[in-house]
Amino acid sequence: MVVLNLSVIRKEVSKQVSARKEELLAFTGGFLLSCAPLAEGIHPFGIALLCASKKCRPTLLFGCVAALPFCSSGKLIQLLCLLGCFFALSSVENRGSGLHGQAKLRAYLSPAPAEREVQNALRMLLASAAALLTAFGSLFSVDATPADVVLAFALSISFPAFCWLFCQFLQKGRFYDLSLFGCAFALTQIFHGLSIAGVPLSLPAGAIFTLCAARNKGFAYGCAMGLLCGLTSGGAATGALGVTGITYGLLVSGSEGLALILAYMISVSGYWYLADNATVLPAAILLVLSCFAFLPLQKYVPQKLPPVAAPLKVQELRLEKYAAAFSSLSGLFYTVSENAAPQTTDQTVKGIQTVVNAFCRNCEGCDLQESELCNCFVDRMREQGIVHLPELPLHITRRCPSIRAMAKTVNNLPTLREKEGEKGIRRMAAEYANLSSLLDSAARREEAARVKDKPAAAKVRDSLREMKIPCDSVRVTGTRLRTVEAFGVRLSEISASSSRISATLSEQVGTRLSEPEFLLGGDYAVMKLTSVPRVRIEYAKCTASKMGEKVCGDTVSFFETDDGYFYCLLSDGMGSGRDAALSSRLAAIMLEKLLTVGAEKADALQMVNKALLQKDKEIFATIDLLEIDRYTGTATLIKAGAAPTLLFREGGCRRFESKTPPAGIMRDVIAEKRTFRIRKGDLVLLMSDGVLQVGDPSGSLPTVSPGNAHAVASAVLTAARAHSSCADDMSVCAVRIY
Repeated sequence: MVVLNLSVIRKEVSKQVSARKEELLAFTGGFLLSCAPLAEGIHPFGIALLCASKKCRPTLLFGCVAALPFCSSGKLIQLLCLLGCFFALSSVENRGSGLHGQAKLRAYLSPAPAEREVQNALRMLLASAAALLTAFGSLFSVDATPADVVLAFALSISFPAFCWLFCQFLQKGRFYDLSLFGCAFALTQIFHGLSIAGVPLSLPAGAIFTLCAARNKGFAYGCAMGLLCGLTSGGAATGALGVTGITYGLLVSGSEGLALILAYMISVSGYWYLADNATVLPAAILLVLSCFAFLPLQKYVPQKLPPVAAPLKVQELRLEKYAAAFSSLSGLFYTVSENAAPQTTDQTVKGIQTVVNAFCRNCEGCDLQESELCNCFVDRMREQGIVHLPELPLHITRRCPSIRAMAKTVNNLPTLREKEGEKGIRRMAAEYANLSSLLDSAARREEAARVKDKPAAAKVRDSLREMKIPCDSVRVTGTRLRTVEAFGVRLSEISASSSRISATLSEQVGTRLSEPEFLLGGDYAVMKLTSVPRVRIEYAKCTASKMGEKVCGDTVSFFETDDGYFYCLLSDGMGSGRDAALSSRLAAIMLEKLLTVGAEKADALQMVNKALLQKDKEIFATIDLLEIDRYTGTATLIKAGAAPTLLFREGGCRRFESKTPPAGIMRDVIAEKRTFRIRKGDLVLLMSDGVLQVGDPSGSLPTVSPGNAHAVASAVLTAARAHSSCADDMSVCAVRIY
């Protein structure tokens, strides 16, 4: 009697189905990767995968061989390489050393570390041999040219390089993260030969890999993946996919839907600015399809989460910072769109017309029509991309004395265009560097707020013990803004007053602390003290436009950041009236936004300077920036072409002058920086050059009378208007310290 064990049967059927799936996957992967070229005539992926694989090698070999008819060249050599690598690896598997059958196979599939290194070396050796054989075949099959030498060199490197990457991927080696780049690039390259409306299908494939990488490993990895996959689809796709990885990786921890929508919008806008207008619509459609295809993949891609969940307020602040940071990228796309985009037919025609008009305007040696010359050059450029002088009609070459110089200038038009595109790419790199610096500054400030100060915690614990306030543990965090937490305090045993606790602990941590607050959780209590500002600030401004002008060209701004930095900003635009107001407000608004999101002052000034330089019209603006750290009592003056600043203290006056040029004139802004300690009772006056004339030989100082900030600013401006009759825009900023 035969007893059927259904569970055993199910396991056997499941194993057979799984084996069939692996074989089908191996065949499909080998076929597709063998068809994918790294470049024209270079097909390294199939042989590299065959050398790196362990399981289903016969099925993988069949897939690679089936793809040979679809390869462009070198089919016989590739077949020999595939067979040679297969039989060499099979002979190693069948070599006996005391093991037989399944034991030998298990030893090969799970080798010791030393044996694994030997097997990997063998794989690399086989891939290198296949590369050299293919390279020699490409060199000796036809007459060798420099292009063939470059191709042979690329072949020699690509085979072992991708074999090593596939080995790390299949074995999950130490360089597994790096191998993901190679695998994604190879899979994206499969779709490069297929296109829809001029857009290669490698663009949506690269978008899917970029989103997966950004979700799993963060925005930096996603950006690198996007840039690499974008190489298969051209320069426009490189920038678009790189920004997609940054956007999705930064925002996915907050909201997956919002992150995907913003990533799509920025990728499409980036592609639109950098690519030909004819391919924008199909690219947008393919990108939205890739986003929909990514939705079911999200549950299979684990999301990289921060180590500690941030509070809602911190997450909102981060979103604001990221939004402000990415807004600076709009300047990138606006500035490089015209330069980096491929030249269209209309642009070529306009360039040729400009060249012909320039030569014919100063030439009186022939009676040829300009339109005839233009049509001749345009036809040659469309057909061949270059103008060969012997191929031009004889009646043109004989009758036009400037035809040689004209043809040379027309041939140089694409070169000039490429140089302008290189300038645009350099601007793109500079903008990405600025963005990186901005995010790095914000990250360093957030990190400084979480740093633990163990020596200060020990001092606080000793002070609490002296005041007979028992607790379980003490934690002091932050460098500039301090937070003191005492865990497990017993409220019934506290006899010291709140003011005494605050004063004592402030002395220990080196900053002024608030009075303690107690967080209760059942029988457990936490005493918490945080940094409080040392000073209070009163500020006011008064402005007056130049006589005869309705708009004042000066811009004054007061603002304070969330971490306690107060700023007074005065910018004086070039000239007066609306033009001056445009330049000063551009500088002031951009500087305010950058400083608000945590940018360093030097980086913010450089970004403002670049924004002014990139305008079509020549504009510049002075920068007079006062920064006051309300928690430490430190003041910093940044002056670029600004008028002197006055500090009134205890009946005396200190003058801060600068001899630097305004922003928007030089490539790198030059600014003077002065740092000093402020005291209660100080009064700081920032003025435009219309108030305190720099060239005034008398060097007279304004008279400051007691009163609030607005009264002081109004009195100084009234006296200045009476003295010079508003010969220029006038602005006075008064900042009083309490």
